[in-house]
Amino acid sequence: MIPILFDLDGTVTDPKPGFLASINFALDGLGEPRRGEAELVQFIGPPLRGTFATLLKTDDAERVEQGVELYRQRLDDGGKFEADVYPGMRELLERLHALGCPIFVATGKPRGVATEIVEHFGLSDYFIKVYGAELDGRFVDKADLIAYLYEEQSLPAARGIMIGDTSFDVRAGRLNQLDTIGVSWGYGTDDQLRAEEVGLIVDDAAGLGQAIELLLSRS
Repeated sequence: MIPILFDLDGTVTDPKPGFLASINFALDGLGEPRRGEAELVQFIGPPLRGTFATLLKTDDAERVEQGVELYRQRLDDGGKFEADVYPGMRELLERLHALGCPIFVATGKPRGVATEIVEHFGLSDYFIKVYGAELDGRFVDKADLIAYLYEEQSLPAARGIMIGDTSFDVRAGRLNQLDTIGVSWGYGTDDQLRAEEVGLIVDDAAGLGQAIELLLSRS
């Protein structure tokens, strides 16, 4: 079985309630005006430091870090669990696990937080390991994260599937020569996924399962 890598936010879980609350908590702490959902949803998925640099319209690294720390404070106070598992995803993970597929999380979220979320929603048994960004800035680039995952797990290069909702996921998979599947229920757009030459785009968990089975049959 070839490895299957899942993004977390916007792919397995919908983090929108906690994300919006945590971003606005940080903006409050910085003395900045709160932002509405329509403006903020585009930032679910991309690296957090870039998000704050854009929202604050600054290249002041210290101010950006203040925003990141405030965001993480709110997240640690419960925001990380203000999320939902997307319909059908739990059942899909269970089925893939039963087939013996080696499944991993590869997320831009901090590794510790991502691990807690996976545990909170009772998904830990389906994944061999959760991989995410480190708080010191390592592996913020998901391509680097996937390369590290493959090295640590001694996986064969250029064999596997990366599944995610944003161009960052597709780009990272493509740069590691993996097959890519984009999901339309997250926070990227079909045009963004296609711009990164995504292999397939699916609209629901059933379609995702069929796409994975097709790729597995070709391996």
